[in-house]
Amino acid sequence: MNTLFAPSSSSPSPPVRPFLPARNHQVQCGPARTVLSEELQQWFRHCLGCVAGRREFVADRYFAVNAHNLSDIVVGWRRFLGALERREAIACLYVIRDPAEVLAYSSDAITSGAGVRPTISALAEIMSTLSEEPPSTLVEGGALNFVINLKCPITARWTPFFDFDAVAFVPEAEDSTDPLYDPLMSAPVPMVNINSDIYAFSMFTRDQSLSRFECEIPQLTRRERHYIFDQASTAWQRMAEMTIKNYAAKVDQRLCPTHLTEDKRSWVANHRDPAFAELEKRPFLHEMPVQYTAKIISVWESYFENGTRPQYKDIAAAGADLPSRCPVGAQLCVAHA
Repeated sequence: MNTLFAPSSSSPSPPVRPFLPARNHQVQCGPARTVLSEELQQWFRHCLGCVAGRREFVADRYFAVNAHNLSDIVVGWRRFLGALERREAIACLYVIRDPAEVLAYSSDAITSGAGVRPTISALAEIMSTLSEEPPSTLVEGGALNFVINLKCPITARWTPFFDFDAVAFVPEAEDSTDPLYDPLMSAPVPMVNINSDIYAFSMFTRDQSLSRFECEIPQLTRRERHYIFDQASTAWQRMAEMTIKNYAAKVDQRLCPTHLTEDKRSWVANHRDPAFAELEKRPFLHEMPVQYTAKIISVWESYFENGTRPQYKDIAAAGADLPSRCPVGAQLCVAHA
């Protein structure tokens, strides 16, 4: 017998019912080099500004999902989690060539018009399937964040990674006449990337140990461990510097300030990491690896020296607002409804 109770006015709103994918749904997903079109593979190899991302693509540790409907989004996510647990993947890329097609059988309205705004609005509608955040929050600078429990590549302990964040990329972001111009957020087709800097750096550090000493981190001597941590941190910073220089070369600095600070401890971008998307563009100051890898290594050392369980929750820092340094006026910086 089913009994329905009308909630009182003081009762909290019921949770949003999750999207249920079709039973036994098949989705085209797996290693990016087997899923992506030749066009997108060439973009990864030759045009992607992120040096670490390009490295993971070449290493065949980028997971890709070709999404044509909401079931693809959910089932693809579960396949990605499995690949993460098996250490077959580090990051996930949703390729959503036609957002309208994905939303065709949902009740969600699609914002009409050209430019960045309607595309990121559609991507927010689509990806909110994986979140309790409403699409309006995601498109207005909110984070689509996932906490994923994985076996740490360094300590071999099951550990929550708190900074798996999703970010939207759209072709229209390269258009300098668009109020949301930001080539760092552009891609040949609409995409959503999901990754964790902390997990990626952990896997990178493990790679250094396997390459140099042919063993896992816990098998290293203390001297070897310190050496690997120092080498990995230096290399990660160097790759980040190359990445920011690649970014800076792509943009019109008058409209989209992008550069390293003089001390190379921070960098400026005209968006806030880790926002899923934004309807307003202004500069933010972000940490370079030289700041955050020291915190990560401290967690590792505390585990190996004192047995302290790894805790990464408070390491990742969002970008800091720099409103007073916007190089152009509000007419160009703000995307009006």
